[in-house]
Amino acid sequence: MGASEMKGFVFCVVFMVMFSAVLGAVPTGLEGSGSTPDLVVPVDPSLVTGFSEVENWTRASYTAFSYTYDNLGGRDWVSTHDDTEITIIAKVKILGFLWLGALNPCKFISPDGVDRGATLSFTEIDADDTDGAVRYDLRFSASGDNAGKLVIWWNTTAYPDINDAWTNNNLNLLHGMGIEDLATNNIVALLLSLLFLQLPDVPVLIGLILATGPWACIIYIIYYIITSVIPFVGGG
Repeated sequence: MGASEMKGFVFCVVFMVMFSAVLGAVPTGLEGSGSTPDLVVPVDPSLVTGFSEVENWTRASYTAFSYTYDNLGGRDWVSTHDDTEITIIAKVKILGFLWLGALNPCKFISPDGVDRGATLSFTEIDADDTDGAVRYDLRFSASGDNAGKLVIWWNTTAYPDINDAWTNNNLNLLHGMGIEDLATNNIVALLLSLLFLQLPDVPVLIGLILATGPWACIIYIIYYIITSVIPFVGGG
């Protein structure tokens, strides 16, 4: 193999590494929704990634002032609201399966370490957020044990404050637990989804355009490896 083939191989490898890194850093919600994406909802990827388990929902998910989700961190949960504040509460089960109505509320610790108590008001969220995004540490009120993180964000371009986002059903919430065992898992899964045109909420044509570069590099890398390991036999 000549120097030009080696340069092409190095370029393809570097391109794939850089492309994967950039793809993994794409802000949540960048692809919009469906075949006609709406406004971009940017959020710092570091706020919503790195968890081993997550539950995410929006203002529209609440029914009768509450939203229930099960089996997060081995517990069942409920979030309540009254249009001015929210709570995060874990159900207390006897023997791990029998729930008799007992609840264990969580308190919210702001990024600056301020204990906001077991009810988080929209006024406090507005005071704590940066560009429409904030992540709280959750602690069980009774024991002080870790209960994960709560991330809240909204599109500040469309909604100047949390009350406006809430009223228009466009407030996003995510409850994360644990730490991802392998940071590259998400990037690999995202890259595979792109290569096989399975990115959620991304039109096929857009996915095809995005996948063209990586596929070209993969084909060249495979060609280079094959021709290096099994060189063509010349005639004569």
